[in-house]
Order: sequence, then C-alpha cells, then structure tokens
Amino acid sequence: MEWYEYVLKRLLLFVPTLFGVSVFVFYLVHLVPGSPAVAMLGVRATEERVQEIERELGLHEPLPVQYVDWFSGVLVGNLGQSYSFNGPVAPILADRFFVSLELVLLTLLVSLSVSIPLGIVAALNKNSAVDYFSMGVGITGVSVPTFFSGVVFIAIFAVGLSWFPVSGYVAPTEDLVENLRHMVLPTLTMTLVAVAVAMRMMRSSMIETLGEEYIRFLKAKGLRSRSILFGHALKNSFIPVITVIGLQFGYMLSGAVVVEQIFAIPGLGRTVLQAVLQRDYPLVQGSVLLLALWFSAVNLGTDLIISYLDPRIMEEEA
Repeated sequence: MEWYEYVLKRLLLFVPTLFGVSVFVFYLVHLVPGSPAVAMLGVRATEERVQEIERELGLHEPLPVQYVDWFSGVLVGNLGQSYSFNGPVAPILADRFFVSLELVLLTLLVSLSVSIPLGIVAALNKNSAVDYFSMGVGITGVSVPTFFSGVVFIAIFAVGLSWFPVSGYVAPTEDLVENLRHMVLPTLTMTLVAVAVAMRMMRSSMIETLGEEYIRFLKAKGLRSRSILFGHALKNSFIPVITVIGLQFGYMLSGAVVVEQIFAIPGLGRTVLQAVLQRDYPLVQGSVLLLALWFSAVNLGTDLIISYLDPRIMEEEA
C-alpha cells in the first residue's frame, strides 16, 4: 500500500467518526438538566420569559429537527451562536484553541526533552541509582494529582519566591517574554504527568530492544555500543513511545481544563467547562466536535510517523 492510499483510507474514517461524535454529543448535551434560557435570564426567569427565549433559540423544536438545523450549519462552517458569549461559536473556539495549543506544545517540548534522555539513561543503567531515580520520578508524576501540583507550584514559585505570575495569560503577539513567564507554571504542572508516562515507556521499550537477538549479534560483531544504540536500538525503541506520546498529545488538549482553571488561562478546556455550566449547547457541541477532529488528526499523524519508522505496518493494512 502506497503512503497516499494509507492517508486517504484514514481520512475517510474521519467522516463516520465526526458524524457519530456529533450525534452523541448533541443528544447528550440536551439530556443535561436545566435550560439555557433559565441560565441566561438568571433571577429574572419566569415561565413566560423562558418559553419566549426558547422559541427564539429554536429549543422548542423536536431534537431531531434541532440536530438537522445545527449539523447543516456545521457542514458550511457555521457552528451556531453562543448563548453565553453572544457571538459566533467558530471565532470563539479558534481563539481558545490556539491558547490551549500553545500550552500543549510547550508541555510536549519540555516533557520530551526530559523523558526521552532520562528513559534511555535508566535503561542503559538498569537497577542502578539512576534507574531507581527515574522510576521514582515516574511513580511520583503519575501519582500526584494535577490540581495539587499546580497549587504547590503557585505557592512556591508565584507566592513565595515571586518568580512567576500567579495566574492569567498574555498573548505572545503582545509580549513574548510575559507570555512565557505566564506559561511556565502551567507547563510544569502538565509536564509532571507527561514526563512520567513517556519516561517509563522509553525505559521499558529500550530495555526490551537491548535484549533482542539482533542486538546481541551486533555486539558479537564488535560494533561499538554508541553505534548500536543510535544506529539500531533507538529507532526500534521509539515506536511504542511515539504511540504513547501521540495519545498524550491528543488527550492534553481536553485534559488541560484543570490547569486552565487553576491558572485562569482562557483556553479551550476552560471554555468548555464554562459552556457546560451555562448550558451553552452550541458552544459545547462545537468544542467537542473540535476536540474529536483534533484527536483524529493527532492519531493520523502518529500512525504516519510509526509507519515511516516501520513500513511493515502499511503492508499489514493492505
């Protein structure tokens, strides 16, 4: 199977995936107790006024009719009007998406810079002090809740030492230095878990690869350890690691809601939470649809990288 056929086959899977997600999310959101009209009116809500607002929003129509109206708009790029932000959903999501994307990319960059070398060193020095240290880092990173580590970082580095701001966000186009200062603590908070997972996978994969027969054969031929590591073992060890990193990269965007809430970052995760609390149906539906598209794209990219490292995968798909 050629690479373009493989890509086309995976892209065609996007259609039923996104359609199924849209149906599921639409009906799930409408099962949430409460009415958007009541949330919009607040203490001024009366039965007559609520019914009037629901007619204006089209919420009095049967759910299948509402879904067809909404999905027909999605097909032409119209995700509807946000009740809580009083504006089109698409521009709102675009602004929030790039804020969250910056946080995710910084987290990925820092976590890979730490986890990959640490995992390799731990595998090369199995059962040593370095190995035990890396395993301790992995267990700690997975065990500590994100909200707890975020609060600890704020208490130490923002309140105690005053090195970084407590919360807030500055766009990189306004002030790049301030942007990075505001992103340090959120990035470190998310990096703890990412480093732990990727490092443990890198360690176990490298140990397994170094135990393969072809590695012993290369050693018997007299190849230097450096040549074996970087020329043969590292490439094969990366395949399961890239799979885990791809899954993490996909989940980070939606999983950033806790970090964005703690540090008051106006990202996509925080926006989804606000939309759910405000019963903002179009914004919730558009957000989840965007997350599904993001996750599908990340999975496709991950599969393409893995198939490049191991072409046998595409042959098995044929």
